[in-house]
Amino acid sequence: MSKLNSKKTGFASGIIAGKQTNAAGKYSDYELLRRVTLANLLFESDYYQPADEIMAQIENLCYKVTGQQIIDLALECRFEQKLRHTPLWLLILANDIHNANVKDAIARVANRPDMTMDLLQMLKARNGSYKMSKSVKKGLAKAFDQYDEYQIAKYRKSNMEVSLIDVVNLVHPKPTPENEKALKALVEDTLKPANTWEVALSQGADKKETFERMLTEKSLGSLAILRNLRNMTEAGLSRKTIREAITQVKSNWLTPLNFLAAQRNAPEYTAYINNAMENCFSQEKIAGTTILAIDVSGSMGQVTSSNSKFSRMDLAFAMAAVGSYIFEDLILVFTAGSDYSRKGKHMIWDSTKGLGIFKYYKKIYSELGGGGIFTYQLCEWLKEKGYAKDADRLVVISDSQDIDAQYGSKRKPDTAPYKTSYIIDISTHTHGIKTGNWTAEINGWSDRVFHYIKALENQNLLTEYVPE
Repeated sequence: MSKLNSKKTGFASGIIAGKQTNAAGKYSDYELLRRVTLANLLFESDYYQPADEIMAQIENLCYKVTGQQIIDLALECRFEQKLRHTPLWLLILANDIHNANVKDAIARVANRPDMTMDLLQMLKARNGSYKMSKSVKKGLAKAFDQYDEYQIAKYRKSNMEVSLIDVVNLVHPKPTPENEKALKALVEDTLKPANTWEVALSQGADKKETFERMLTEKSLGSLAILRNLRNMTEAGLSRKTIREAITQVKSNWLTPLNFLAAQRNAPEYTAYINNAMENCFSQEKIAGTTILAIDVSGSMGQVTSSNSKFSRMDLAFAMAAVGSYIFEDLILVFTAGSDYSRKGKHMIWDSTKGLGIFKYYKKIYSELGGGGIFTYQLCEWLKEKGYAKDADRLVVISDSQDIDAQYGSKRKPDTAPYKTSYIIDISTHTHGIKTGNWTAEINGWSDRVFHYIKALENQNLLTEYVPE
């Protein structure tokens, strides 16, 4: 298999394990667009397709759907999947292709000042200049309504070609009571630096004193706490202080990977990081018994993108860790097998939950053979072992590479024993498996996909993505 499938393919065929096949599921144009965006880290290369091809596929599909559909998807990408660049790119395309009014959507999506700079950089990359429509210009100006002095000071400097002052000079935002003073100081170049740990340390402040001060003030953000656990340890903060810092972690914008990265940097605090993760993600329990099956095939070990240190396996295990707190009654299954014999192998996991599962990854992978996922065989095994009869739903996390389907098998997974069943595809390649009678195929890797399952089952399809 080639590492990158650089050949452009039409949408009549599919891409499975880097090869063309007609076994991929059939999707509407909007479903295809949703697939390629919701699990995508824009402007990076994934394992199967180079980034420029992904960008081109997004653009090609945008011609086949409505402007409002693109806007709705951009909101979902930002507020449900917590992506940064993809929703901005979608809004640019909605405006360019369909002349859609994106003023309000841009103002909502660009909820950090640096995202206004991102959007301008994308415009220049696409059109060769910062020239923008009235709709885009008004959206960027309106976005400043939500920025306060701290945010403007924090993001005033940029490594990009365009700066925040450039954005202000281009779109002329109307001052508000919250940002009037900061905007004036920004234009006059008299804005004081923001109270961040980076600024304090760059000015020569003592690292230990800086972290202790900001923790006491509660001015260190949740993500900054998770990212600095090792720095705090090396600076000499006491274990008690660091434990108390972790209890301050509370945010709707954190993803499972934020907690995984923290745990890898400071494994001695795993129990406390688990507690913080549970507090962030377990507010809405999903009732009933859930079988959560994790694909541990070889392809899952590949990194998610050329700039990432995380693999698809990391994503899946992180989702399993979060799932152990979200699902009321969880049956956790790991599955792989042998490609040579085309036989699947599966195991029930009833030991450590949360991020502690990662410690056993190599053992699980080795025991199950590391081959591809055999979804039909998995479903049969769950019935034979008696797990299916007690479960309300089946959830499979995979990168959509079913070996049976790849070799032309017409056997479809039996999902009849469950009230609902789902495939969660954490890959970014365009087409995947959609066989059998699945309730839905969901693309993405934040904790929100589990809450989306709850919404589907409550017949409360999500249409509003802005947090209260």
